Amino acid sequence: MKIACIPFVFYQPFFKLLLILEFFSESNYWLGFSSNSVSVVSLYLPASFDENDLPIAIVKFIIVPFLLVLTIVAVLLLLRNQYLGIELEKRKKSIEDATNTLLMELIFSTTSKSQMKEKIEEFKHLIPFHKKWCNDYMLTKILDMNLIFQVDSEQHREIFRLFGFDKVSYQLLRHKKWHYKSLGIYRLQRMMDRSKRKQIRTFLHDDNPELKSNALIALVTLAPEKFAALRDFDEPLTKADEMKILDIIYQSRPEMPKNTEKLLKSKNTSIVVLGIKLLVLYKAKLSLKQICKLIWFSNFRVRGEAIKAVGKLNMTEANELLITQYSIEQNKAVKVNILKSLKNIGNQEAANFLKSLLKQEQDSDIKFEMVGSINALDPDFFERSLEPKIPNDKTIEGMVKHVKDLYLI
Repeated sequence: MKIACIPFVFYQPFFKLLLILEFFSESNYWLGFSSNSVSVVSLYLPASFDENDLPIAIVKFIIVPFLLVLTIVAVLLLLRNQYLGIELEKRKKSIEDATNTLLMELIFSTTSKSQMKEKIEEFKHLIPFHKKWCNDYMLTKILDMNLIFQVDSEQHREIFRLFGFDKVSYQLLRHKKWHYKSLGIYRLQRMMDRSKRKQIRTFLHDDNPELKSNALIALVTLAPEKFAALRDFDEPLTKADEMKILDIIYQSRPEMPKNTEKLLKSKNTSIVVLGIKLLVLYKAKLSLKQICKLIWFSNFRVRGEAIKAVGKLNMTEANELLITQYSIEQNKAVKVNILKSLKNIGNQEAANFLKSLLKQEQDSDIKFEMVGSINALDPDFFERSLEPKIPNDKTIEGMVKHVKDLYLI
């Protein structure tokens, strides 16, 4: 079919586009358009149009319209999503009062389990519980109940179970995808449901680090003895995991187990570090023998944490031990920790030791910490014209000013 047969109602840009397509063709009959057809098309093009106009024509008739359509579609999608979001909030608002009334009745009324079940079943018929948005809304409300009200754990789990959320959560643990398993673990953790601890424990050996981390945090939360899940854990703990575990312990404030010190004997250095932090949290006194072992530990993180513990627990008996360790310590961060602890527990012997090292210390960070420690142990030292042992050193003078005035810029 010749292009001359196309009705004239097509606009001129259409013919420009045909010419562009014909130009990219290696054959005179590409897409069925002959050379004669091109000549007919050219009748509708400006006389000045040539091959050099192709880049402009491509931008004008292909790229710009495409971007315009894409922009319109994106704006329409945004408007659609905003509309759906507003509608969803309206639906949630419509059942909010009924939901709050039900939960208040379940929590504060002395209803039996059978009566509780009847009320929940009746409520599920009053709302569109079968719809996902409603189901998710109710799940969130029930999970957050204990954040708003003082709900008995057993009663909380019973309400969770009567809505059927326990079965759904158990199914998530068997899902192929790790994030669904993590979601199931999170729900059981929030509900303090200990029935699936054995299954959660299997995830400690999973290849996915996120799932492994979530399983560990859940086991620490759900275990009657909070530290039991940690003792046999052989993977390195991330900083985030340490913070989560410490927060769980801090929030629940369980009584300190008698065998907590077993964490210090773990082969996993991450667990040893966590064990030291937990002992500090409980303000548990460590023996000098234990401190010696930890300060001489091969791993620098363990040494550093043990030295910080000495200062936080105010173990003045370890003063000489810290002085000795500083002389042989190679790790900068650990040396800084020693200086910080000496600032709290040091005596005159420690002050004299630090004064003898101040001038020869080359590292500015260590020197600054050393100045702070000396000032804490002997506040008048830097006022005595820096003494003969320390000549008028401008660097030290500047550090002293900063130590004495923390707000100095």
